[in-house]
Amino acid sequence: MNSSFANLFVALQQQIHSKVPTIVTIDQDLGQFKSTIRPAVSFPCVLIDFEDFKFENLSNNVQTAEGIIVFKLCFEVKSNSSFSTPNSFVEQAIGFYDLEWLLHKALQNYNAGNSYGNLCRTTALTQNRTDNYRIREIRYSITFDDYSTKNELTLKTVSLGIVDEIV
Repeated sequence: MNSSFANLFVALQQQIHSKVPTIVTIDQDLGQFKSTIRPAVSFPCVLIDFEDFKFENLSNNVQTAEGIIVFKLCFEVKSNSSFSTPNSFVEQAIGFYDLEWLLHKALQNYNAGNSYGNLCRTTALTQNRTDNYRIREIRYSITFDDYSTKNELTLKTVSLGIVDEIV
């Protein structure tokens, strides 16, 4: 793959899969939770998207990119967590906080290699939903250099036409 975003996405998938194996689905955020139809994911899942990237030109047609990676950690709600609920059900209802903590440990300061900077968590919020899904959005900032359009330097040899003469 040549795309910086494609390579970063694959590296993030691999990092999450290796560090938080209890997350079943790790995919692109393609609006799976915008419909009233049950999304085609297994839970818990993480959906990844790249938002608000700004680019600055460097030399040789290289650019620096700076933006936000959004990780949506998604669960099906199966229990409530009210004070009168038995502890075993409360643990199940709020277990996503522990999973979010594991995800954060896997991502905070993660470096995908080469020209990528380290991830740094900037915000975490809960989507206000009326369906049976709980979605936590955790946002990380990142910077990286994009060399995909770098100008290749070519060296040309020039003949000066100098001839050695013996006198």
